[in-house]
Amino acid sequence: MTDRARSVLITGGTSGIGLACAQHLSASGIAVWVTGTSQHAVDAALAAGVARGGTVCDVTDLAAMIETFDKASSVIGEFDGVFANAGIDGEGKPAEEISASSFRHVLDVNVVGVLITAQAAHSYLRRPGQLVINASVNALRPERNFADYNASKAATKSIADTLALEWANEGISVVAIAPGYIPSRMTQTYLEDPAARDELLASIPIGRFGEPAEVARLVSFLLDPASAYLNGATVSIDGGRHL
Repeated sequence: MTDRARSVLITGGTSGIGLACAQHLSASGIAVWVTGTSQHAVDAALAAGVARGGTVCDVTDLAAMIETFDKASSVIGEFDGVFANAGIDGEGKPAEEISASSFRHVLDVNVVGVLITAQAAHSYLRRPGQLVINASVNALRPERNFADYNASKAATKSIADTLALEWANEGISVVAIAPGYIPSRMTQTYLEDPAARDELLASIPIGRFGEPAEVARLVSFLLDPASAYLNGATVSIDGGRHL
């Protein structure tokens, strides 16, 4: 047993839940590497001190993801954990109005991107290692006008379930999380609209939205080797909205 710092890679780690997780993990003494979609976002995250390093990376590009893991591992070594967090929202339209091109893009980022992240992570994760995948409460309870996002997150959960079956005997524990509405850039439009806000709050038994820090504490626990027996679980953190 060594005294080396644990290390974690977070995709989509420059905003929202990913940024909160990077901040929490770094404050806990864990070496964190983040990916983002722009150099400005990555530079801002690093300037804020939430990560040891970061790269601009398209999670739908396997070669780019492997290059990211290769660069990151050359700086902080193999990873103890990976949080596959990057994702995008749907169009927010009734199913009959969703464009096929937009639907494909949502699936490409939220589903293919998660699989590619996992594929790249497989070679860079220590054994034992932890992979946490960000699904959504929408994977468990579909939401009107989000057929694209609902479908993508249900598929994301299915990928997590499948990897938990396939990789457990290698010493890789795979868990999905299913957050509800958490204030972020992606949810800002809904949470700042009074009518939408009231409707959403009415569907949450606890009567409030979650906080990024609450998700960060959960992810921190799930990335710890002590949580390995949760392999295959989908952990809801939604104030009871999935019920």
